[in-house]
Amino acid sequence: MPTRQRPAEDVVRHEAQLVGLRKVITPERDMFATVAVGSSVLPGMSEDAERYFRDLYDHLIRLSDLVDSYRDLLTSAVDTHLSNVSNRLNVVMKQLAVIATVFLPLSFLTGFFGQNFAWLVGRLTSPEAFVGFGIGTEVVVFALLMMLFRKRHWLSS
Repeated sequence: MPTRQRPAEDVVRHEAQLVGLRKVITPERDMFATVAVGSSVLPGMSEDAERYFRDLYDHLIRLSDLVDSYRDLLTSAVDTHLSNVSNRLNVVMKQLAVIATVFLPLSFLTGFFGQNFAWLVGRLTSPEAFVGFGIGTEVVVFALLMMLFRKRHWLSS
């Protein structure tokens, strides 16, 4: 079973095909414009042939306009896709920033209480008070950060 390309790749491929079509149609349109207007004279040109060339010129103008409009549509599709990708990236970056913001003060407090300051050890008389103070400050900081994030609507998608 052949593998399916991603839609963004299809759009880019089609856009390249439209650019190639435009490179072919535009010179032909310009060439038929000189014949249809009568600025260049072709030997043996009859009135029927002139009408035929004018008709070809009209078709080439329509094709050129269609190619340009399809190219604009594909460009808009690519822009929309890139906008969606950017929005998803912004959501991920916001989530990572929240996680980093939560762990920064917790890491600081853990490092602070891991240094065994004589002042801190002398003031806390029991192991329960030391553990309660050490873990309690981290819980309080975490709770304050969560309240701040909810207030600013950072935790909702």
